[in-house]
This record gives sequence, C-alpha cells and structure tokens, in this order.
Amino acid sequence: MNLLKKLAGETAVYGISSIVGRMLNYLLVPLYTTVFMDSEYGVVTKLYAYVAFFNIVYTYGMETAFFRFASKGDLSKTYQMAASLMLVSSTLITAVLLLNAQPIANYLGQPDQAHLVTFLGIILYIDAIAAIPFARLRLENKPMTFAIAKLGAIVFTIFLNLMFLLLPYLVEQGFMPSLKSWINLYYRKDFGVGYVFLANLLGNALILLFLRKYFMQIRLQFSWDKLKPLLIYGLPIFLMGLAGIANEQADKLLIPALLPPDFYEGTSSMGALGIYGASFKLSIFMLLAIQAFRYAGEPFFFSQADNREAPELFAKVLYYFVITCTVILVTVSLNLDLLGKVFLRQAAYREALFLVPILLFGKLLFGIYVNISIWFKLVDKTLVGTYISLIGATITILANIVMIPLIGYTGSAIASVLCYGSMAVLCYYWGRKHFPIPYHWKGIFMYLVISLGLIYAIPLIQGDNTGVNNLINLMIPLTYIGAIYLIEKRNLYAKTT
Repeated sequence: MNLLKKLAGETAVYGISSIVGRMLNYLLVPLYTTVFMDSEYGVVTKLYAYVAFFNIVYTYGMETAFFRFASKGDLSKTYQMAASLMLVSSTLITAVLLLNAQPIANYLGQPDQAHLVTFLGIILYIDAIAAIPFARLRLENKPMTFAIAKLGAIVFTIFLNLMFLLLPYLVEQGFMPSLKSWINLYYRKDFGVGYVFLANLLGNALILLFLRKYFMQIRLQFSWDKLKPLLIYGLPIFLMGLAGIANEQADKLLIPALLPPDFYEGTSSMGALGIYGASFKLSIFMLLAIQAFRYAGEPFFFSQADNREAPELFAKVLYYFVITCTVILVTVSLNLDLLGKVFLRQAAYREALFLVPILLFGKLLFGIYVNISIWFKLVDKTLVGTYISLIGATITILANIVMIPLIGYTGSAIASVLCYGSMAVLCYYWGRKHFPIPYHWKGIFMYLVISLGLIYAIPLIQGDNTGVNNLINLMIPLTYIGAIYLIEKRNLYAKTT
C-alpha cells in the first residue's frame, strides 16, 4: 500500500497542475458561450481538433520513447538526443505550416482567417519542443516544477482571454465606460475567435521562460545508433497516438461534414458542432483524472515492472482508479442542470447536456484501457497498442459515419463508448498471454453497475420540486463516497508493499 500511496501522492501533485489548470481554463467556457455564437464556437472546436492531431504528428511517440530509454540508460545523453531531434523536426514542420497558411486556411473553410493557422503553427511548435523537458521533469520526480510551469502558462492565458474578450464585452454592455478608450487601442471586434488562439500562443510562450534551464542544456546531438532505437520504439506509439486522437477528435470533424442540413431546426452544422463541443467540455472532469493519473502512472509502472508483486499491485491500481472515476461519473451526471447553467451561459449550448453521462462513461472506459495498456509498453510490444488503437479508430469513424446522419451528435457520444469499450476488452485479452495481471473485475463491474444505476434511477424517482431535487443530487455523491469507504475500509488499511 505504500507504493500505492506514493503513486496517489504524485498523481495528486500532477493533478493540481492538470485539474486545477484545466478547471481554470474551463472557466473560460462561460465566457466563450457568452460572447460567441454557437457557429463561432464551432470554429474553435474544429480548429482545436486539428491541433490535437498535429500534436501527435509533432511529437511522433518520442516522449514515451524517452521515458523507456532514459529510465534504463543514460538520462543526459537520451535527453540530448530526443530534445535535439524534437527541436529540428518541429522547426521544419512549423516552417511548412507558416509558409502555407493561406492554402491551409482555404482547405479548412476559413479563407479569411489564415492568421489562425499561423497562430496554431507557433502554438504547436512550443508544445512540441517543451514535450521532452516536461517528460524529464516527470522522470526526475519533479512534479512541483512541472505544476508551476503548466499553471503559470494557463493562468497567463486566462488573463489574456479576460483582457481580449471579457473587458470589451463588459464595456460593450455599458459597464466600465472609462476603459473604452484604452480597449480601443488593442481590440478589434472583427478579430473574433482569433483572440482565443492569440491568448493561447502568448500563454504557451511563457513555458519557454519557465523551462529555460532545460532548454539551455540542449546541445544539438545526432547519432543514428542512439536515435534508431528511439524512433523504432516511438513509431508504434506515434501510430497509436494518431489512432487515439482519431477516437477523441474525429467526431468534431465528422459532425459538420455528415450532419444533414436542418437536422437540428434553426441550427447550422457548425452551430451543432459548437453545441456538442460545449457539452463535450463537461466530460473533461473525467479526462482530467485520467490525464493526472497518466502523468504519474507511466513512470510508476516502469519503475515497478521488475517487482515480483507488480501484477497484484497493478491490479489494485486499476481497481481504485475505477472507483475514483465512478465518483466523478455520479457527481457530474447528477448535477448537470447546475453545471450547465454555470458553464454554458446561452440556453442553446445546453441542448446536448443529456449526452454528458454517455461521454463520461466513454472516458471512464478509456481510463480502464490506459491502465491495462501498460503491459505492451513494459514488454516492448508497442505495435500491439497500434493495432488496438487502429481498431478503435475504425470503430469510431464507422460508428460516426453510420449514426451521425441518423441520430446526430448522439451517435458521436455512443461511438466513444463502443470504441473505448472494445479497446479495453481487446487489450485485456491480448495482454493475458504476455503480462497476466489478476484484475479485480468482479468489484470493478459492481461499482460500474451501481454508478450507472444511480445516474439513471435517481431522476426517475424525483418529484417536481427543483430545489429538493438539486439537494438530493448533491447528497447522493456524498452518500456514495461514504458507502465506498465502508466497503473498502479494510482493503485501504491493509498492510501491503
């Protein structure tokens, strides 16, 4: 249990930077859903979907490859090689994007916004060259430095969003008229969503300052003998990442392409994407837990791989991870009305709130897959992960193609459950032959059934009193947590290594 506590502690620190940072960033959603129409927010959703794809292209599995080889060999030399390669390749890719900004903007259907492509190219560049320094911080167990750099950039980005969007909006509504002359110096109404990406760019630039020590240590070094194993190991991770991001973002690209005209009365396809994207944001609570876990979990799994108790230890990790995720599932799903009114300011954005439990459950299944997938990284069979991710991507794309024309963005939410559920099952059965782990499936299924039962049963027995219903919805998660404690108390305090 001491090792589990260590993992939980590091996950908590990474979670502070990830969860608090994302939560701060998520506070911008009410701002965006106030100042932008759904079709404008659809543009933001669409472009950030492309950013997610290109983030994978820029890093091509090198972060995980660095983890694998740096943890086994010379950290300094591996860092120099990986960072040098990332710096050169990112510079070349960004140059191509910037030189072709207008044709790319035309292809994306934003011919008057080529500057957005330029912004995104620079954002991607900074993200890529910072990937290996951030990975080194994780490998060296420096979560506080990691957290400060991440949070600093996010806080600055939020400040810029408030300056670029909130203050002009308030002045336009008649508040703080004394600021009007100052705001007119920098604000252009027709720049619109461009301010979202400009703020992101400037916020990312702050990362260069926070990580300057690690950037200054980079000396361009290239040795094919050293780079070859990194690239060979990273290639399947890269392909797996592309497939994985297709699972995550393909719906954002397929909805505007496949949704029949006037499927949602009075809403364009880009508007429907904006509505779906806004509700999708509420599933971020689950994604944040998974991301925080991944930051701490990957180095932890590698460090414990040779421990003879590793299989049972990994089984316990998944068990408690799922329990934690079901708490998030129940809490968010039962309080969607409150969360929707807080975060999605215009009523139009709340039309797809019914999808959030489905999206959350899909993310939970993804978290299970993340846990199970460690086996093929530990035994150097990352190609298996590529196959599984490609199968998942195929399911995602086909399910979206079939269901979007029939049931709209509901089909995209269901597709995520089908995809991640299939990937988790495949990964488990494939892994039993190579790295068997005695997962506690009976307990895991029990908590999944209970949590889903609460989500869909509680609303059926509630009355018409909104205040009472809201109080019940707040109390149920607390009761659920108490029940978990009573059930798991003996295991939690068991003396294990």
